[in-house]
Amino acid sequence: MKLRLIFALSLFVAALLSCEGIRRQSAAASRDRIKIDEHSVLIPGTAISGEDREAVTKIFRKYDSSLYRIAVYKNGSVEKQLGKMSEMEIGPIAAEYSSNAKASGLTNWTMKIGNPTHVPTGRPTHGATIAQASDALVKEVTPILEKYSK
Repeated sequence: MKLRLIFALSLFVAALLSCEGIRRQSAAASRDRIKIDEHSVLIPGTAISGEDREAVTKIFRKYDSSLYRIAVYKNGSVEKQLGKMSEMEIGPIAAEYSSNAKASGLTNWTMKIGNPTHVPTGRPTHGATIAQASDALVKEVTPILEKYSK
């Protein structure tokens, strides 16, 4: 009887530990996924195919370079940057993605497309024009990148 109780408790503990491991793997995988909303795309270092990178780069050529910033890493070092979005617009995400890329020896893209902090006022202003262009860029790259968000 005592042996059965110990065996049952051991199975229960093993099941709990297994579930915790699966939860951690799932959380880690979701951190690597691209995050897309209607105003921006965040790329934490997700593996993106060469074909999709080329397609997105081609779209970038149609838009102002201040609407995106992509850091292209090779073995944890920045190889080049695409776009000129300011560090202020990117926010603390840039530092986090950069340190993660260096620590993991990343060979891929990180950073951000589009500006989620813009607030269109309804009046035709330079800010509203930028907001419209930002949303148009995000809308155009979303079909290419959404498969990396799942």
